[in-house]
Amino acid sequence: MENKLTKVMAVLMVVGLMASGSMAYAESEGDNPEGGKGYKQGEGKEFFKELNLTPEQKEKLKAQREMKMESNKAVREQLRAKMQALHETIAKPGTKQADVSGLVAEVNVLKGQMFSQNIDSVFALKEILTPEQFAKMQEKHKDWMQKKHEGWGKKDQDSKQG
Repeated sequence: MENKLTKVMAVLMVVGLMASGSMAYAESEGDNPEGGKGYKQGEGKEFFKELNLTPEQKEKLKAQREMKMESNKAVREQLRAKMQALHETIAKPGTKQADVSGLVAEVNVLKGQMFSQNIDSVFALKEILTPEQFAKMQEKHKDWMQKKHEGWGKKDQDSKQG
């Protein structure tokens, strides 16, 4: 029973670390005055360059991004603290799932808030871009996500075949 609990805790810790790492990467500021968070250096510039933004749109996007960063800051800090507390609690010997259920619920609420803020940002973006620019941005984002996820699972498949 204790072995099973240890495995569950290990999985929860790995998932938590992966989630917090993904958030940190997504929120990292790249070398891109037009936004482009989460992109490798320079990719964001090309991403937005192809949208042919007007100077006014660039300014609005910059202001919107700065506003989003400021409004997300408190939630990100709370989430970081709750995740750390969750990891510390799970690491303690004898911790039961019931001991962390409150923290898990708080983490879920904070992640829900961040998700809602991201949706708000998408609609703010729709107000800044023309319908054509927004459609092009969506297509480029879809392509970028496909490239980003290419190769996932290939290591496992190669090791099973070899």
